[in-house]
Amino acid sequence: MQALINNLTSEAFWLRLAFMLLFVIVAEIAVPIMMLLVVVQFVYRLFTGKLQADMYRFSSSLAQFIYQTYQFLIYETEDKPFPFNDWPTAKSVPDEEY
Repeated sequence: MQALINNLTSEAFWLRLAFMLLFVIVAEIAVPIMMLLVVVQFVYRLFTGKLQADMYRFSSSLAQFIYQTYQFLIYETEDKPFPFNDWPTAKSVPDEEY
């Protein structure tokens, strides 16, 4: 019972809730963008036989951002994702074709 009272009166608890609500909204925007990129990259690959490098790098960093967002939301980390930290670094485009 004391933990409940402490949490209800804790400014940090309510501030984290506000950040969580903000990042839920951001994730709801980022995930459909990622799905659109998946479809576009697939179609591009279908017609050209190769990956579109800039789209691949952005998709890679966006996927890491989404992962960091969910890590924050499930209390795996207290580190807030972008814009409170640097935008994630993209993986390099693979040389081999699939």
